[in-house]
Amino acid sequence: MPDWVSIAEESAIAADAGAKFFVDDIEVAVFRSGGDLYAIEGRCPHKGASLGNGAVEGCIVTCPWHDWKFDLKTGAGLTNPSSPVATLGVRVNEGSVQIDRETLPQKTSLAANDLDGIHRYLVRYGSLGWVGVFGNVDRVECQHRDRVILQTHRGQELGEILSTPEDLAAQNNSDKPGGEVVRLATTDEVTSHEPRSRELSPLLIEECSGILAESDIDLAIVDGEVLFDGESAVLYFLGDSNPDAGPLVTDVAKRHGLCRIELYPFIDPPKPEGGGCGKEGCGGGGCHS
Repeated sequence: MPDWVSIAEESAIAADAGAKFFVDDIEVAVFRSGGDLYAIEGRCPHKGASLGNGAVEGCIVTCPWHDWKFDLKTGAGLTNPSSPVATLGVRVNEGSVQIDRETLPQKTSLAANDLDGIHRYLVRYGSLGWVGVFGNVDRVECQHRDRVILQTHRGQELGEILSTPEDLAAQNNSDKPGGEVVRLATTDEVTSHEPRSRELSPLLIEECSGILAESDIDLAIVDGEVLFDGESAVLYFLGDSNPDAGPLVTDVAKRHGLCRIELYPFIDPPKPEGGGCGKEGCGGGGCHS
């Protein structure tokens, strides 16, 4: 029997576009194409990118990281037929987009002795000091405390190496990486990015807080950061997620030369499977613009 859960208002899914959401801590991607809605599991089987951020053309979505293509109707992998994605039950009920929990993919993890060719690193990242496992099929030569550039579901971020592949192998670590360790960051990159984030974040917090207050949305923004890619900012809030919050801060992002501002609950760090708050109504409509 279907188990429908609401994730956002129908208006949160733009025409010929997609958005990412979280249902029971599992990332899902919902798309509108030709007037119809489609839903698939949200992480690319290649390296874990968020498919909800991919480009949509007809019933095909292209992964934003490495251009793998998937059929939205069947989930078939068009670039690599051996790597499909699951299709999910989706519908609109009284203006609300709903996902059938019974169709969600089951979480899986590799056996300790299952060699998948991924070098894993334990990395600290984000202004809140989150720690997660990131990987790369190519070895990135780095040491404890080295600064690296990460590709996460949010964009490119700076991180700090805590453990190398040898350390994690000793712990039989087989977690699915939450993103990719792209390369070492240069000293110039670190010293130029971090001051910009410190200077711009308070402005974003002030302006977004004012807009949300004017709209009677009870979110208290308590911290923020600009990501390394220079296109995204993340603001952290106290309070319940609200699907109307994300669209309201779009103009603030554009005013400061950003493509988007994402809103995350302060108390809920991103999960290894993809991040985000995991709360009903959050995600593409409530977590980002």
